Amino acid sequence: MTTMQSRESWMIIVTPRRSVALETVSELRATSKHTEITVDYATGSGILDRPRGKVVRVVTASHLLGVISKRDGCDPILGLDAVICENLEILDSAYELAISLLRHATQTSQTRFVGFSGSLNDASDLADWLDVDPSGLHSFRPRDRDQSLVFSTTTFTVPQSAALFKAMAKPAHAGIQMAPPGESSIVFIPSRGQCKPIALDILTQCALEMETERGYLPLDISPEYLEDRLARLQDTSLVDFVTKGVGFFHEGIHKSDRSFMLELYAEGLIRVLIVPRDSCWTLPVRATVVVVMGTQYFQMEAEGSDRQLRDYGLTELVRMQSRAVRQTGTGYFYLFCQAEAKDTFVRFLNDGLPIESQLLETDDLARWATLQKGLDGRLKAQDILDVLSFTFLLRRVVSNPAYYDCTFTSRDENLSRIADRIISRASELTSSSVI
Repeated sequence: MTTMQSRESWMIIVTPRRSVALETVSELRATSKHTEITVDYATGSGILDRPRGKVVRVVTASHLLGVISKRDGCDPILGLDAVICENLEILDSAYELAISLLRHATQTSQTRFVGFSGSLNDASDLADWLDVDPSGLHSFRPRDRDQSLVFSTTTFTVPQSAALFKAMAKPAHAGIQMAPPGESSIVFIPSRGQCKPIALDILTQCALEMETERGYLPLDISPEYLEDRLARLQDTSLVDFVTKGVGFFHEGIHKSDRSFMLELYAEGLIRVLIVPRDSCWTLPVRATVVVVMGTQYFQMEAEGSDRQLRDYGLTELVRMQSRAVRQTGTGYFYLFCQAEAKDTFVRFLNDGLPIESQLLETDDLARWATLQKGLDGRLKAQDILDVLSFTFLLRRVVSNPAYYDCTFTSRDENLSRIADRIISRASELTSSSVI
C-alpha cells in the first residue's frame, strides 16, 4: 500500500478463499487505521469500477471471475495501479482464469501484478505469467526461511483406524510437551468427528505420564476462575475438555463458542487446540508446536457410496506447517504419516511445492467461452487463443507438455488443439443448458 501515491490510487488484492480475504481485510484495516486508505472486502458487481480516493479492494478469485466474465471486453479498467495475488501455491482453475482475464483486460495499461506464494520448487513460469521481470523474482526454499523451525516426522504402519490414533497419542503428547510453559500447541486431525475421541486419547496419555488429572491446564488457573470463564460456553459438552486445557476449532462449533475458544487460547487457558483438516484454512492463530496426526482421511464421493481413503493435499500440509512458523522463537512441526508417504512429504515440504495449471481439469474456461459468442452465435477460436496467451497454462504447456497431453512440438499447434477442445466443450454445455 506504500506505492499508492496518487489521491485516486486503487488496487485489488485477490485471494483464493473467503477466509483468507477476511483475514487480509482485518490485518490491513489495522495497519491503515491512521491513513487515508480505505480497505474493503469487495462482494458487489462494481469491483472493477474506479473508486474515489485511495482504496484497496480485497476480493476472492471466484467472485472476481464471476464479475470479469460478464464485463464488456471493450470497457477499460481505469486507474488500477496494482493487482496483488495472494497464496498462489493453491492456484486453482477459477483463480488462474480470473487473473488471466484481468491481465488481458489491463494489457494496455500500467497495472502492475505482484504475486505471493508458499515455497515452490520452480516459480519461474508463475513469474513469467504475471509478467514479472526476472530480477523481481525472489524464490526461497522452505529450509531457507529466517525463522527457526524444527521439522520431525514419525511413521506408522497401522492402517487408518482408531487404533492408529491411539498409537499416535504418545508421540503427540511428547510433541506437545516441547512447548515451553505458557506456550501452546495445535493438533491437526482428519475430521470433526474424531476431535473428542482423539482428545481423550491424548489426555489419557497425559494422565499416564504426568500423573495428574489437570491435563494441560496451566497450574496458575484456579477452579473458581475457570468456572466463571466457562459459564459463557453454549455447548456444555466442551466444558470437560476445556477444564483440562484442550479446545477445538471447526465450523461445526457454534460461532460464539468458536470465538470463545480462540479467546481462551490467546489467554493461555487452552494450551492444546485440536483442529480438523478442513479447518486449517480458517484457523487464524499460530502455535509453538504443531502436530499433524495422520495425513489421510475418508471421503464419500456420493450419498450411499463407499468411503474412499484420500491423502492430504500438499498445500494443506504447507498451511498446517505455516501455523508453527513465528516471527520470534523456534517453532516445532511434527508430521505423523504412513511410512510409504514420508519421502514424498519431506521432499516437498523441504524443497517447495510443484505447481501446474488446472484450467483443463474444469469447465471454467468453457463456461467463460459460452459468454463470448458473437452476434452470429459462434465462438471465435482467435478470441480463445488471445485469452490462452495470458494464462499460466500456456507457460506450463511449453515447459511440461506431457502433463497436458500435448503431443505436438509446436506451441501454437498445441494451443490450437486446446482451443478446439474448449469450443467443443462450450458447445456441449450450451446444448445441455449447463452454464
